[in-house]
Amino acid sequence: MISISNISHKKVTWLELFYDLIYVAAVSVTAHVLAHSHHGAIPADVILKYILIFVPLWWAWTGFTVYVNRFGKDDTAQRIAYFVQMAFVIVMAASINLDFDAYYLAFMLGYVGIRLSTVFMYVRTWIQQRGEPRRIARYLGLAFLGGALISFASVLVPGEAKFFVLYFGIFLDILLPLLARKKVLSHLPVHHPHLLERYGLATIILLGELILVIVNGLREGHAGFDTILTAVLGFGIAVSLWWHYFESSEHIAAEDRKSSGQSVIYGHLLTFMSLGLIANVVHYGFHHELTTRSFAWLSLAGFAMYAASAAIIFLPGKSPAHIRRSLIRTIAFAAAAAVILLLLPSTSAVYAASFAIFAAYALAEGVARSRSKRAHA
Repeated sequence: MISISNISHKKVTWLELFYDLIYVAAVSVTAHVLAHSHHGAIPADVILKYILIFVPLWWAWTGFTVYVNRFGKDDTAQRIAYFVQMAFVIVMAASINLDFDAYYLAFMLGYVGIRLSTVFMYVRTWIQQRGEPRRIARYLGLAFLGGALISFASVLVPGEAKFFVLYFGIFLDILLPLLARKKVLSHLPVHHPHLLERYGLATIILLGELILVIVNGLREGHAGFDTILTAVLGFGIAVSLWWHYFESSEHIAAEDRKSSGQSVIYGHLLTFMSLGLIANVVHYGFHHELTTRSFAWLSLAGFAMYAASAAIIFLPGKSPAHIRRSLIRTIAFAAAAAVILLLLPSTSAVYAASFAIFAAYALAEGVARSRSKRAHA
């Protein structure tokens, strides 16, 4: 069986970090799409574009990340694959624009280039390995090749219909590994601690982007009390996110999970998307361009999406009683956030309440983890 123990951790970690930095630049550009408001609201088509752009970015990054987790070797071919993918990510990032249709072909060339280079690595493993690794590499390589070709065919489709073709290819990419989870992928589970580390690296860089929003807000605004308070509350949100995410990740990192890692993989789609929403909450906290109701909905969506992602990532493998209690807390916080945020009279009040909700959520989850540790000591 091939495992991450075959990889030079130091070398791969630095290269993976370099790889992540390129992706996060693209994610940051994507999140900036939501910074275009109109008449006090973020238009529905802008929100849709955020999703349409974000999902292919996440899936392209995820595809190679999971390949390296299962089959990675720090050799020349893998390094070249990293650098080739980075070049295609730059093409994708340069193609992200509100006028998405005009840049769609370049965006798809970047996306499909990344996916085909991942397929190449699976085919290489298919040729080199024997037994279960060979069977799994063959299955995933062929599945992802089909999905990539279908997605690329979307450039031949006029109008909005091309997005259905694009997402049908991505849907197959996601569905086929799910269908093979027990019969195929279970024979070669992911290396769980390394997978958490990889997603943790990307998460911490995205939190750094949130800090950059705060820095830009301070630079662009007047050095008054309101600006400083906005920065302090935004930093408090970032700290709360860091505290909750990495405390929770550390809590499950030592668990001996033998799985395909799909709760971690798919849960982080919501995590990464929520961080983009939260970065825009902080942005609009500095720039009062949204109505109170629109700002409240944005803040609620950011919190609810993050809390949902945390439940998906961190709860599998726990006891039914633990899962039940955690889900009750999550639902209670989401319900309280909906009531509080949507009833507050001003954007400043909503912003302050958002910080309080994130901080309280991180604190409550921390207390629950401490009690769980004592109960199992």
